Amino acid sequence: MATRLKDASVLWAQGGLGNQLFQLNAGLTLSDTPANLLVSTSSYGRDRLRQFELVALLSASAMTTPTEDFRLGQPYNWRGRQRSKSRDRSMVNIFSDSETHPSAFRRGTFNIGFFQDEASLALPTNATTALVAEYRRKTSIAMSAEGRPVLHVRRGDYTSSPAAQRTFGMLSRLYYEAACSRLGIRIDECVIYTDDPAAVQREFDVPRSEIVGPEDIESPLDTLVAMSRASALVIPNSTFSWWAAELASGVPVAAPSTWFFDRPGNLRRAGWVAVPNA
Repeated sequence: MATRLKDASVLWAQGGLGNQLFQLNAGLTLSDTPANLLVSTSSYGRDRLRQFELVALLSASAMTTPTEDFRLGQPYNWRGRQRSKSRDRSMVNIFSDSETHPSAFRRGTFNIGFFQDEASLALPTNATTALVAEYRRKTSIAMSAEGRPVLHVRRGDYTSSPAAQRTFGMLSRLYYEAACSRLGIRIDECVIYTDDPAAVQREFDVPRSEIVGPEDIESPLDTLVAMSRASALVIPNSTFSWWAAELASGVPVAAPSTWFFDRPGNLRRAGWVAVPNA
């Protein structure tokens, strides 16, 4: 076990599916030896809101074992402060906070970060999208948006969490109408994927049959894959639908002009249509 850790680079996965995909992409792209990349899911033992969603993409051998997780320990103490060392002294904790650390994913490193800085956005995504595309090829998803335009309307924590509201704001129907106009489509032509079908049905005045919610589809990964089959995408400032757009590759995408309200940076791709937040 200790030898496997010493020869590997380890990713500490955290957050929801979109965040997990950014982290995995950084690991696959920056690792000295991608075949030796290991993924630790120990953060989800404490996360009651999220779970690790990439199990369907990774082999069991690419995941750390409970014994290895014990050897690594948690990268933060109970006060949320960074620990500079893991329990396994052959490993070095590498934190990539506002930007990717130069030593990220070297052999013998335990890597912690969201990897959404400018350098990470410039990384190729083909290794990650290939994994998701292979899953898409093998999976039949009933609620697919095959050939239809898609809106992704995120409510959930974007409406209930003050911290999320400070960071992302909230996009109203006005934003989606403007985005549809820019793409030459209408809301009543779209399939709407959302985490709150009841709220969307009221706000957008569309039939429930045109809305796909969490209870309508197997998993967040299946939702992302279903959205990626769209003919056009209108997305919020969400890493989840960012990856649906990345996987869709080549279809028109509209995204908010402002991604973050509390810090600099923008995840919007250069080729996407920028629509003012409203």
